[in-house]
Amino acid sequence: MREESPRQNMRRPDSDRASSQRSTPRAGRRTQGIGERYIAGVPARIMRPRLVFLTCLFSLVCFGLLMVYSASSVEALHENDSATYFLFRQFMFTVVGVAALEFIARVAPDSWFGEGALKLALIAMMILLLAVFLFGSGSRGATRWLSIAGIQFQPSEFLKPFAIAYSAIMLDRVFSPGGNINEFLKGMGLYLGISLVLIFIQPDFGTILIILLTIMCMALFAGLDPKFIIGAILAGAVIIVIALVVEPYRMVRIQVLLNPWADEYGDGYQATLAIMAFASGGLFGRGIGNSTMKYSYLPEAHNDYILAIIGEEVGFLGTLLFFLVFAMLIYSAFRIAEQAADRRGALMASGSAVILAVQFLINALGILNVFPMTGKPLPFISYGGSSIIVSLMLAGLILRVSHESARRDEYDRRRDCFAVMDESTAGVPHTRGERSSRGGFTVLNGFASESDARPRSVPQSRPQRPTPRNTGGGYNRIDLNSDPSARLRTDGQGPRVRRDYHDR
Repeated sequence: MREESPRQNMRRPDSDRASSQRSTPRAGRRTQGIGERYIAGVPARIMRPRLVFLTCLFSLVCFGLLMVYSASSVEALHENDSATYFLFRQFMFTVVGVAALEFIARVAPDSWFGEGALKLALIAMMILLLAVFLFGSGSRGATRWLSIAGIQFQPSEFLKPFAIAYSAIMLDRVFSPGGNINEFLKGMGLYLGISLVLIFIQPDFGTILIILLTIMCMALFAGLDPKFIIGAILAGAVIIVIALVVEPYRMVRIQVLLNPWADEYGDGYQATLAIMAFASGGLFGRGIGNSTMKYSYLPEAHNDYILAIIGEEVGFLGTLLFFLVFAMLIYSAFRIAEQAADRRGALMASGSAVILAVQFLINALGILNVFPMTGKPLPFISYGGSSIIVSLMLAGLILRVSHESARRDEYDRRRDCFAVMDESTAGVPHTRGERSSRGGFTVLNGFASESDARPRSVPQSRPQRPTPRNTGGGYNRIDLNSDPSARLRTDGQGPRVRRDYHDR
């Protein structure tokens, strides 16, 4: 970190020090002055949120590995004769996710995040979603998983980062001068709408809800009128009602939400056990590894319902601390979005933060029986290769925006504040002197029109003081006369000085 020495700081006026700390209205919070502080060669305003984000991310990933081991050890020992079976697999998935994060954040060229490359990626995702219906596997009436070379994954999860990156480009274009809403709707419907329809057929209504909510928030950040958001919410509510009526199992989830104890050994079994797990945790919890619900009581204890095990083992205070760390992760991601180099980067970082926050809230509220359970995993915490890899890919998008922001220096940011004025404030150009007719300099006289630019006669005995003229552009120009010799002063034209002042 570079600091100004006290001696240098004493030389600067107070007004200069104050002005260097204030940002201009056009630059927002991004411009902090040429003499800003640096951390490891990166401006502190960019490095601070990045360090907070990385610290929270590292803490959440490590805590997730710990809780996966604690919640799955009993089941892993019973089914696979190894208490660390799920821990080892989750660790390998995490290594792959960290490699994907590093590649996205620092290695991948910018062309990979262009519109053409993202369109190809979305077409590939549509092919994978179609392959799910032909070669995929499922459970509980849903076909969502695809197995390639012995590796099972969920294509609908991997759609999220590509959908956010593509939506950021399209939203940036449509809200720029000359943007075309028809082109936006066509591009979104052709490359993203088809994928969402295929996910709806699987069915996976939770993923569709998460992606659509994220795109709506990104559109709001880009400058969409809130009244359109309200209209979209009303239209979405109608679609949700229709989806509930079409599929009976969704109505069952609504009934469980209203009263999970009505069928506590049937449809409400997991919901009631999750509530009991939180209640038994108390204020400080039973301790890491001391959960009782993981002993084949609570199904999917290490997956969708891992938050219930967290509440039981670390208690209310530990769960609250966990929520605060995740909230700091999202907050630092939005701070990174504020420092983005352009609107596309800001939308990409904020969209990645929103989708992580929305999925976290849907899972947490479902466990707490505030929102219907959709089967979505807890980001960075729940067991599952697709979940942890995609979550780290989204984190990689956020960090990429932070690295892109650090590439631009202070002068690039100040150029963004420049404005092109419709009318020049310099006045009407004209040539001065005889040499200008032979290719000399062209100067500006500072007059608003040619009629005002006519030379005025100046008495040779005593030249008049030039009078400022208002050009209409906010600046005053001074008429220095056309003849340079008229601006020269002879000895008799100087100021009159009394030389006998000492005799008075």
